[in-house]
Amino acid sequence: MAEYKSAKEKKSNTLGCLKVLLLIFNFLFWCSGAAVLWLGIWILQTKTKYVALLNSATYPACAWILIVAGVIICIIGFVGCCGAIRENKTCLIVYFVFLLIIFLLEIIAGILAYVYQDQLRGELKGGLNSTMIMQYMAKGSEGITGATDTLQQDFRCCGVLNWRDWKANSPYFKTGLAKNMTAPNSCCISPSDGCAVRDHPSNIYHVGCLDAIESYIRTYLFIIGAVGISMACLMILGLFCTLCFYHLVDEYYNEIEKEGCH
Repeated sequence: MAEYKSAKEKKSNTLGCLKVLLLIFNFLFWCSGAAVLWLGIWILQTKTKYVALLNSATYPACAWILIVAGVIICIIGFVGCCGAIRENKTCLIVYFVFLLIIFLLEIIAGILAYVYQDQLRGELKGGLNSTMIMQYMAKGSEGITGATDTLQQDFRCCGVLNWRDWKANSPYFKTGLAKNMTAPNSCCISPSDGCAVRDHPSNIYHVGCLDAIESYIRTYLFIIGAVGISMACLMILGLFCTLCFYHLVDEYYNEIEKEGCH
């Protein structure tokens, strides 16, 4: 009988330790969820002003996955706390299922970000030529025109490979009022109306925008990928702790029920 009480006490202590561990994990989990949510919103709101120039939706999709995962984490963190404090098996099962969903979301975001990096340069080159150059100042392409002007001023660049792309390939600079222009006014070192008539290096930027925007987007894809994979690793710890806690809770209360029957 003494041995049984000792074993039961030991199991109760183990349960208590796991409960504390799960609560600590939940606190860290909730904080990381808030951070992931903030990161996703930040990337989507402040770092996608050039996305109108891309043909692919992969970059904003990665940010949206982080936002969805962050919202789920913030909500489900409370469910995990309730399950741990009350030792409620239903809450623990719900918590485990959502942890698994978040784990998969983070893995997908990480993989998408890293895979997209390999396709980035080719897609950027084709995308910038078909949007930035071909649709500049076209009717209904105000977003592309604005993104192009912002890009060229922010990165002090002109065209895709160089400033000659505009005169060689852009319909806007082959006809109408802009036919005497070399490039958009946003290519000028000191922008003003009609400033891009002269193509001298002292007047307009000669370097293309491809390398600059590739480096820019690659940096944020790396951040998204790193956060996604890091969070997935954290999820593995959470899944393991939840399974162990659920198993101990189940055993502990089954033994109490048996005692009650006797």
